[in-house]
Amino acid sequence: MIARRRECFVTAAVHLNMPHNEPFTSAATIVTTTLPRPVLFHPLKHHLGFIRAFIQEQAMLATANPGPALQRIGTSQLDFYTGPLTPLEIAQAVILQLEQQDLLHPEAYRQFLAAHRSHYRTITLPDGTDWILRWGTQEGRYVHLHPARYAAQTIRVKAASLKTAIAATIAARQQHTTIDLPLVNKVRAEQLHLPPLTVLQQTEGAGKLLALLQR
Repeated sequence: MIARRRECFVTAAVHLNMPHNEPFTSAATIVTTTLPRPVLFHPLKHHLGFIRAFIQEQAMLATANPGPALQRIGTSQLDFYTGPLTPLEIAQAVILQLEQQDLLHPEAYRQFLAAHRSHYRTITLPDGTDWILRWGTQEGRYVHLHPARYAAQTIRVKAASLKTAIAATIAARQQHTTIDLPLVNKVRAEQLHLPPLTVLQQTEGAGKLLALLQR
């Protein structure tokens, strides 16, 4: 079901390197699976399962430096999906709905978006979650997709908090240590170029995300 909804424009994308029909059988697979064209989706920014797999993969590297990848998350607020669908399943569900409505061709899709004055549409996936469709600017990937704001099975967070939680979790696993304020501020300074935190609370910000990523 495709409907209308207001949503902020979110940019950037992570592109992966394995055939899109490869099954998601491990953290390495989910991190390296290429999403089918024409979908443009940034799972490191918008997908909890992918983020957990990325952490697992990075923690196994002897000299991991996730900073450059995390910088792509940006600096604004964002919504990320916490449900059971993999990035591949999400992309395939979107493609199927567009095909069923004869909207998968670039020009048909462009006109479909242009019919809404804000140039985006909302699509509801089989798990009941709402996703925003926009025009993607990367060649061959014109179906730009991200979770709708405050949709079911999503969490809205600050980009800096998410980057901090990911980097700190990777560092703690590599060093076989617990996550505390000194470790958090170390990765913020060295990897993320962010100012130090004065407190780390489990109920908000990076502290809340750290707890979520440990589950």
